[in-house]
Amino acid sequence: MGSKVVVLVIVAGACFLLMFFHNRAQRLVDSYKPATDVPSFALPYDWAGNICQTPIAEPSGLTFHPDRKSIFVVSDEGELHEMRRDGRPVRSQSLNQTDLEGITMNPSTGLLYAVVEGDDAILEISPQTFEITRRFGINRGFEGRELLKKGGMGLEAIAFVSDDSHPEGGTFWVGNQSFSLKPNREPSIVCQVVLPLSSTNPTPPEGTIVSFFPLSIIDISGLAYDSSRNCLIVVSDTTNLLVEVTRDGNVLRQHLLPGNDQEGIALDDQGFMYIAQENGEVIKIEDRRVQ
Repeated sequence: MGSKVVVLVIVAGACFLLMFFHNRAQRLVDSYKPATDVPSFALPYDWAGNICQTPIAEPSGLTFHPDRKSIFVVSDEGELHEMRRDGRPVRSQSLNQTDLEGITMNPSTGLLYAVVEGDDAILEISPQTFEITRRFGINRGFEGRELLKKGGMGLEAIAFVSDDSHPEGGTFWVGNQSFSLKPNREPSIVCQVVLPLSSTNPTPPEGTIVSFFPLSIIDISGLAYDSSRNCLIVVSDTTNLLVEVTRDGNVLRQHLLPGNDQEGIALDDQGFMYIAQENGEVIKIEDRRVQ
């Protein structure tokens, strides 16, 4: 009788250990999956290739300028580059800044806006002269909560969405980089920020977070606004994902991106997508996503 009890105890203990390690392994697997019910599909595209004709050290963000018909690229080294859509260089210059991580433009003025990681600031830049015309800090708080952690991973991406009815002509969307989705860690979020572009500037000029939404992906590295679909495009470097998301945080579609170390994304007016990669390449592809 005693031996049977021992066997039962051993079997029960073995089952408990198996269940424990199975659940632990499953949690580890799930932690690397996007925590969303939206499936991921390969991005439909036609390959054009790397268009960079002049090496760029660690490109970190890019945007298309419809008036100049060119691509502007920023780098971790604080440089700003302008190139044609086929990659022909137009101009390059150091802005004497450290770690520029994203760039966008305001269609109504043509001005460029680049985000500085660490400082969590936004620079206003002339596309003609590359002069920094204004610098905006960002208030890190929202409704009594510090959303952007000082000394944290910092802002990594930026996009501007025009709105003729808004007093500032539109608002900015910035991505806060995080490598963990655990509670009490730096949040993986996209924030809507209002800058005093047209109204009387405070001293010093400062941006205000007016809304935000969390994302269930880590390592937000790029942002763009897709006007044809009226959604934001969010890029995650670590997971190689392109996520289409509404401005209230509703995920529409997820696509697996080509390449590696994707640091920025832009769409032009001819149906092409441009992806900045940390290895110095700017990949051009024909966007075949269905409307």
